[in-house]
Amino acid sequence: MINSQVNEIIDFLIRRRSIRRFQNKPVDMNLIKELIRVANHSPNSNNREPWKFIIIADESIKKELSTLHKGASHIAYAPIGIAVVAEPDLSPETWMIDASNATLYFVLAAYSVGLGVGWIAAYENRKAKEILGIPEGKILMTLLSVGYPDPEYKTQPKEVKKPEDVIFINKWGLKVL
Repeated sequence: MINSQVNEIIDFLIRRRSIRRFQNKPVDMNLIKELIRVANHSPNSNNREPWKFIIIADESIKKELSTLHKGASHIAYAPIGIAVVAEPDLSPETWMIDASNATLYFVLAAYSVGLGVGWIAAYENRKAKEILGIPEGKILMTLLSVGYPDPEYKTQPKEVKKPEDVIFINKWGLKVL
């Protein structure tokens, strides 16, 4: 077993939590651009980078997106919203994994510089695509709320399955461990 106290990266990954309450403090647009630069370094097929990021700073747009469903409300109070949009035409066989990798790189980079990020389940949400002007053929992957975490916001401890509960050996259903 890896000692997470010794491995800073593993400790960093285990400690990361979604943040849904933010300080009323602006996030510098150059910092957001730098996080997107990091996301552009994520693993992707043939370096096609089949994604775009829509930076959402307009309060009325964030408020409208916050009404998509109960879990979207925090984007209204975040200094910045981000829409991650995949471009299947650029990488027809791997766009979903590629854009997911870019999203995760963005989220982890944000966390590494002290920002919090809340995920919003918005995959191909028609209303969100209309609000953001996303054209046909482009896939809305997710929405993210981004900002400096409210120090009063307490995340819940995360319970995860044991590795043995999610591992098969060689074939589906074969448990040896």
